Amino acid sequence: MRQSVANPNSGLPSLMMPCPACAGRMVYHGRRIVAADLEDTVYACRNCGAELVRTSVRSAKPGKAKPAAAA
Repeated sequence: MRQSVANPNSGLPSLMMPCPACAGRMVYHGRRIVAADLEDTVYACRNCGAELVRTSVRSAKPGKAKPAAAA
C-alpha cells in the first residue's frame, strides 16, 4: 500500500531572490542567448527596476544526442 504524503506541496515559489538595491522581490524578466552554449536569465525588481543577470550553460536540446567521448 502506498503511503500518503505528510506535507502537501507548497503554493509558494521555490526561489525568491531579494533585490540587491532595495530588498524588494525579483521576478523573471526574460532569457537571452549569449553564445552557442551560454544563456542569460534576467530578473527585474518590482519596486525599483534593478536587473539581475544570471549566466548559465544551455542544456542540450531534446532529441539531440551528445557526441560520444573518444576513448
